[in-house]
Amino acid sequence: MHLTVWNVPETCSEEEVRDFIKRELGHYAKGVTVYDVGTPNAHADIELDSEVPYVGESVARELQSRRLAGVALRVSAAPFDCEGPQDARPAAMR
Repeated sequence: MHLTVWNVPETCSEEEVRDFIKRELGHYAKGVTVYDVGTPNAHADIELDSEVPYVGESVARELQSRRLAGVALRVSAAPFDCEGPQDARPAAMR
């Protein structure tokens, strides 16, 4: 499961963003990749150490309330972490 963190301050380095996320999420943060550091489009992709979708949504809500360098973060959780569209119907109905 992945989260995307938007609204990362331009003034933060890649290391500062990575350290902040790892400190806030602890063992849930399996991997952190930061993109476009120093630009208005700076954001991070967080790979969570969990395959349960509701955990990602819960972690996203918790991280959404945090501030990095005084800036409120925006966080979104991917609904599914797989290729292609999902058939949401129960197996018995397919």
